Amino acid sequence: MNLVQNGQPTIAALLLFGKNPQRFLVQAKVRCARFKGDDEVEFLDLKVIEGDIIGQVEEAMAFVQRNTSMAVKIEGKLERSERWEYPLDAVREAITNAVCHRDYAASGNVQVRIFDHSLAVSNPGGLPAGLTVEDLRKPHESKPRNKLIADAFFLIKYIEQFGTGIRRMIDDCRAAGLPEPEFESYGDSFRTVFRKTIPVEERFAGVGLNERQMKALRYVTERGRMTLAEYAELVQAPKRTLQRDLQELVQKGLLVKHGTARATWYEAGQ
Repeated sequence: MNLVQNGQPTIAALLLFGKNPQRFLVQAKVRCARFKGDDEVEFLDLKVIEGDIIGQVEEAMAFVQRNTSMAVKIEGKLERSERWEYPLDAVREAITNAVCHRDYAASGNVQVRIFDHSLAVSNPGGLPAGLTVEDLRKPHESKPRNKLIADAFFLIKYIEQFGTGIRRMIDDCRAAGLPEPEFESYGDSFRTVFRKTIPVEERFAGVGLNERQMKALRYVTERGRMTLAEYAELVQAPKRTLQRDLQELVQKGLLVKHGTARATWYEAGQ
């Protein structure tokens, strides 16, 4: 596996099989945190994971499962179906990528942050030169930063080295009815963010909307757009009332109006 060179173990060998890699690479850790709410103010759980990087992936996944919920549903013929808040395979892919492809010369740690409505995985080291975030969503070549680690992770089936991991993450989230994961490359870091679909009633509570407007936002969230005619079919009210409802939603920035006077439609705003 080329993990020993000139009779000495490589850094990859130390990270993969060392009993205490942090003795030599103090930054080779995964920091996991569960916060209360959606900001980084109050911790509910915190764990700093050390040891070899194979174990780090497993411990980080255990932390995720401990701090997210699972719904159990009984479907046809009493079959038991389990559904986690976020697809575990997609989250594992994000954590594995962060550990495998991070810049181990950088002083930062891989970080897993869990909030009420999102989960973020970040690592030191941006995308390889010549690869953009937009490229990730298209077929692309795998360009591992740490080739020896990537080769080892491939052998134990943690990664595939065909550039297909991002596509699988997107497909897993779609299949679970969740928004596609967000990928961000900023400075010398890379981050993957998973988000929940927040119910309209919860998202816009306290904004002062009536039930008709809530139905309009729910419709746009599910369908992507809505016309005045579709709104009229959705709720029974005079045309002037419907127009006033939509105008208020546009003024609040919750809907965006498109088209012309003859062909107008509305899409989600903020």
